[in-house]
Amino acid sequence: MTQPGCFWEDIYHAVEAGGRVEGILEPSRALLLFDTKAGDLYHLYIKTDKAWANHVAIEIEAVMSSFRLARLGRAKLHVHIYGDALVDEERLETLSFQVAAKVRLDRHACGDEQDETRFRSLALALDKQRKAELKKRFSFGEPQLVYALMMLTFVVMWLAESLGSTLDPNTLIRFGAKVNPLIDEGEWWRLVTPMFLHIGWFHFAINMFALWSLGPLVERMYGSPRFLTIYLLAGVIASTASYAFSEAISAGASGALFGLVGALLYFGLRDRSLFMKTLGPPLFIMLGLNVGLAFVLGASLDHSAHAGGLIGGFLMAGVVGLPDETTKKWRLLFTVLAIGLTGTLYWLGYNR
Repeated sequence: MTQPGCFWEDIYHAVEAGGRVEGILEPSRALLLFDTKAGDLYHLYIKTDKAWANHVAIEIEAVMSSFRLARLGRAKLHVHIYGDALVDEERLETLSFQVAAKVRLDRHACGDEQDETRFRSLALALDKQRKAELKKRFSFGEPQLVYALMMLTFVVMWLAESLGSTLDPNTLIRFGAKVNPLIDEGEWWRLVTPMFLHIGWFHFAINMFALWSLGPLVERMYGSPRFLTIYLLAGVIASTASYAFSEAISAGASGALFGLVGALLYFGLRDRSLFMKTLGPPLFIMLGLNVGLAFVLGASLDHSAHAGGLIGGFLMAGVVGLPDETTKKWRLLFTVLAIGLTGTLYWLGYNR
């Protein structure tokens, strides 16, 4: 069970491999590190001068309490113990702890510690650099356009409700809902306007809550111009998919919202570890809201628009690229795919 290496040297190599420092107990007594690549694994590094396993166990429990590791739930916790050999070393293998996390305990023998100060500086400097890069990743824009879109959608909804009822098909048609025969006659703008119109206030509220949940994140990640491009063009592709596969009158921002999910999935393709750590909750909100909406609206839910928006958002994210991307050949490929998909969907709708 004994492994070579010293406290800060091992921490430095862990940070170098993708770990992120979550907390330190000074003076260099314990450190908690999150493994960004594993996604559900924490490393707890502890220095101890105890001679007996039960005393080490008490110290580990105290450190766990200081870091509030009960919040980890059922994540994995890898505890690394540094110090002299114990009188009853073999008992370390039988220790258990009052946390839900799956605990693995390793013993490390430390050799020459003369470079520990240097490795501490290197580890903390690298961790600070990584966190600065992480912050930058979500700082390419301020969430402004998302609120403008919400306001515009509200104004359209208020006008429609003031002059009729959005539960009335005639009002929906008047305010720009997707109506296949009218698109066939040349009213192509009905592929754009449906994303600003909703069928009832509940439909409006649940979609605006989803936009409020997802929109600021995507706008910060991609910047405002890219965000607006993804939202609008994913909404158009969603309407075109509905035109191709659904005869029903339809309206709503769901397709554009699924486009934002597609943009997040594109980000996950580019940076999987960060995606798994940071973007799960907003996606669960989005998916949960749409599952709930499916129960309420039943067969009237436009699944083809949702699928089209999801794929369209993914493709449009590839077209505009992340702000720090420099590869142009992939953007060209995604542009060809997006144009091809939209053209094919429109052709299918027109010739159905």
